[in-house]
Amino acid sequence: WLFYKKPVPVAEVHPENCNGCRRCFDDCPYSAVTMTAHPDKPGHQLAVVNADLCASCGICAGACPSSTPFRSAAELVTGIDMPQATVHALRAATEASLEHLKGEVRLVVYGCDHGADVRPLAAPDVAVHSMECIGMLPPSFIDYVLRSGHADGVLVTGCPGSDCHYRLGSVWTEQRIHGEREPHLRTRVARERVQVFMAGRQDQDKLKRELDIYREILRNLPKSGDAAPPPRRARSKR
Repeated sequence: WLFYKKPVPVAEVHPENCNGCRRCFDDCPYSAVTMTAHPDKPGHQLAVVNADLCASCGICAGACPSSTPFRSAAELVTGIDMPQATVHALRAATEASLEHLKGEVRLVVYGCDHGADVRPLAAPDVAVHSMECIGMLPPSFIDYVLRSGHADGVLVTGCPGSDCHYRLGSVWTEQRIHGEREPHLRTRVARERVQVFMAGRQDQDKLKRELDIYREILRNLPKSGDAAPPPRRARSKR
């Protein structure tokens, strides 16, 4: 007999940061998340992950309200997260790439490992970040990038909605950005500085053209003067 061995690790819940909002429960395409009574917060629920059903897509992390880079904690621990690709690691990678962006029009691209490859787009004026599923991206990261003052626009891409590798990651992402699903992108974010273009592996050239078109659009926009630096965080204890 041959037995299928599930890839590890799977999503992990951190009870101290889970408020029982049920967003991960609502968004998991595989029904891998259930809710139970929270052991430390009376009247609240706690997310529970069924390891046998979890596909390790990370869509739950993108849904969690605690997955915001604006939190001042030096170590960003969220209510639910992927241990091999944490929201904290994404924040650190985003901040590092922002510091090195230079050029007249500076962009940040967030993409999906299973859609069009964003890595060839990397350039002095383009920072790229690819994740297991674009559904892992908390919308607050878009706000964070634009408020940093180091980028003029954000392009979000992933598998086309009808062909999403993880069923609903692209759909949920678009709905979050358009304010149709929680957690939604804040209304203060200038929508002309956010572009969504879902592209599959066969759409590599289309994604490159879309980025070039978007760069020209941003070039003709007035420079934003209301950018604010990210909050200062406490240093990690050694």
